[in-house]
Amino acid sequence: MSAFHITATVTLSEDVPQPKSGGIKSGYAPHHKFVNVNYLVSGFHSYPDEQTHYPGESIPAKIVFPSWEFFGDTVSVGDRFEILEMGRLVGEGIVQSISN
Repeated sequence: MSAFHITATVTLSEDVPQPKSGGIKSGYAPHHKFVNVNYLVSGFHSYPDEQTHYPGESIPAKIVFPSWEFFGDTVSVGDRFEILEMGRLVGEGIVQSISN
């Protein structure tokens, strides 16, 4: 089993209200909304550094989804997804690769 399910380019919205204006780090665990999935899925992000990332940044991420077995077959390279916190849109992502 891979240490992650997808790699993605993640862009944090520039106009995100508190608390994410304080930035995010590896371990960030928002919800994700894919077009072909009828529910929100939780995922854990890891970034290639230990830096804090701020609204407006685009960063590469490796993402692990605890429920991948239930929806992973509907996700494709190039798919866009929303990044949400409690229903609040805080960013978006684009799937770059899918791990086997």
